[in-house]
Amino acid sequence: MSKQRSSEFSSSPAQKALTEAGSMSVFCSGHPLEALRPRLAAEGIVTARDLRRIPSGSQVRVTGMLVIVHTPPTRSKKRVMFITLEDETGLIDLVMFPKAQLHSARPVLTAEVVTVEGKLQRQGTRGLSISVVVDKVIPRWTGLLADLL
Repeated sequence: MSKQRSSEFSSSPAQKALTEAGSMSVFCSGHPLEALRPRLAAEGIVTARDLRRIPSGSQVRVTGMLVIVHTPPTRSKKRVMFITLEDETGLIDLVMFPKAQLHSARPVLTAEVVTVEGKLQRQGTRGLSISVVVDKVIPRWTGLLADLL
């Protein structure tokens, strides 16, 4: 095994995840947010799994890797952003209405990792459809993965 490959295997979990994300766009050694989770949890930022236990209407903070932003046409002609994030426990669906987009659309559209605060919303007969209606983006935890790790 070459020195370069040997040093990659002895690097920290954060460095491994960053290398995997940059070279393969997959995470074999673990999700990159696992390395950040202790600091995120200390600031009250919850996981996708945690959202299942939190009551509808609660204010929450979530962080995830940006998966997709979708802005379908609406009857009102107002742009509504539907955003999917992924953390180490699952997917998180966000909804961002025009008022929140005034200050938060650009950071979402230019970041790899996005952290938002908003209201948890459940829909469906058993409340299984969970989304967060975004109030604001948390700049400290939004940006490029390498900068946050």
